[in-house]
Amino acid sequence: MTTQKNLRQMPDTTDRSNGLTRRSFMATSAAVGAAAAVALPARAQIEFPTIARVDPGSGFAPLEVDSPMARWKLPQPVDWVNGAHSRFSYPNWLSGNDDSVYYNLNIPEFFKTRVVRPDDEFSLLERDIQADLMNLTFTDHEGNTTQTLSEYLVGRRQVQAMMMAHQGKVVFEVYPGMNPLDMHVWMSASKTTAGLLVAMLADEGAVDLDQPLSSYVEELQGSAWDDVTVKNTMNMATALNNEETFESLTNPDSWIANWMTAVFAVGDVTPTKWREMMKTVEKLDSEGPGELFRYSTANTQALVMVTEAVTGMNWQDYWHQQVWSKIGARSPLIVGLTPDGMPVGGGLINTTPEDMIRYAMLYTPSWNVVSDENVVPQRLLDMIFNMGDPAAYTASTERTYGTQWFGEVPFKNTAQWDHAFEDGAMFKHGNMGQGIYVDPGRDFCGMTFALASNDTTVAGIDHSPGYLRAAAKAIAGG
Repeated sequence: MTTQKNLRQMPDTTDRSNGLTRRSFMATSAAVGAAAAVALPARAQIEFPTIARVDPGSGFAPLEVDSPMARWKLPQPVDWVNGAHSRFSYPNWLSGNDDSVYYNLNIPEFFKTRVVRPDDEFSLLERDIQADLMNLTFTDHEGNTTQTLSEYLVGRRQVQAMMMAHQGKVVFEVYPGMNPLDMHVWMSASKTTAGLLVAMLADEGAVDLDQPLSSYVEELQGSAWDDVTVKNTMNMATALNNEETFESLTNPDSWIANWMTAVFAVGDVTPTKWREMMKTVEKLDSEGPGELFRYSTANTQALVMVTEAVTGMNWQDYWHQQVWSKIGARSPLIVGLTPDGMPVGGGLINTTPEDMIRYAMLYTPSWNVVSDENVVPQRLLDMIFNMGDPAAYTASTERTYGTQWFGEVPFKNTAQWDHAFEDGAMFKHGNMGQGIYVDPGRDFCGMTFALASNDTTVAGIDHSPGYLRAAAKAIAGG
């Protein structure tokens, strides 16, 4: 019999890009993948149910939508699955086609992984579902009113799950394309976990954010990391030639393209190549550390290296000790690994939607719904929010993305969170439509899983972040 945890319940968009961006590269990958993919047989597409299964642990049925993605709630035909395996490639993985959806719902079939076990007891999340949120709209970046949330959930963005919580209660829960207890990849929303652990180490005095990152990672000493502080790495303002743009990721001779190939073990690569490459990244002549937000998964991986070096523990063990064992997670967390066995903290975490919302709740005043311990106390939350520099964010490509997603201009990025607002809310986006939103001031948090093409001409703009923020304002009264 499952034991359940009894916890107290509490009620101007400047774009410095050259027209070629990191997400443009992902869109190109989608086009390549689409050409290689084979669609599911028609039989598989019409026999799958449109109603999500009830989570027996919660006792509440989620909201229902009639989405084409509902076909992913049951197993796929074996011949098609075998074909998808034969078609696996980096571009196809990120394409948003049928193969891509299967890959991202079944990451352990395609990457080396480790399992982080949950605690012995799981926390109960009370439901107070507000179905009228289905009618939610907001004003987009062009001044137009968006479609309703109910229309968006069954549209081109291929949303698979969305949850929202206010004052410790789940107020919105829908599973258009997965079952409540299915695992799903976080993509770059994973980066918040790497940032949180380093912030914890800084809070306890084990890491000085103003010291060079290489002072904690011996194998990076004597490299460009000698001039990059931990804080600048947290804020992705390293001034290193490792930014993820269309030009760099599609150039086979670029550092980041080769590093991505190495870290995700694409093709025949030496297991330690990604690690050796970390020592070879070069400084940019045009700027200094801290001056500009340049997005790079390599920066997040450097933070994973810091965590392991400082704690003397595997990253996943420290994560379990500090976070996962304390939130009453119901299911394991699965994290993908580099070829030599280090967690890819920047993209390959997998959980259920409900466990992701438990993690998000740690950043709100209702943390004690899921934990007996305040894992992210106010002083730590303040450190995370105040780490970023609005000046470094203003000219970044991510500022333009955030404006499109939210319909308003975020204030800055900070500590591995892509977007932070002056009211204290923070958001982290993940490739293909993943997202985590925390809003401490409104005691609100939300998450989204989706698997859409990054080509906005195919899937439209990702407005999930905007709906989460609009819901927070609506529920909290502004």
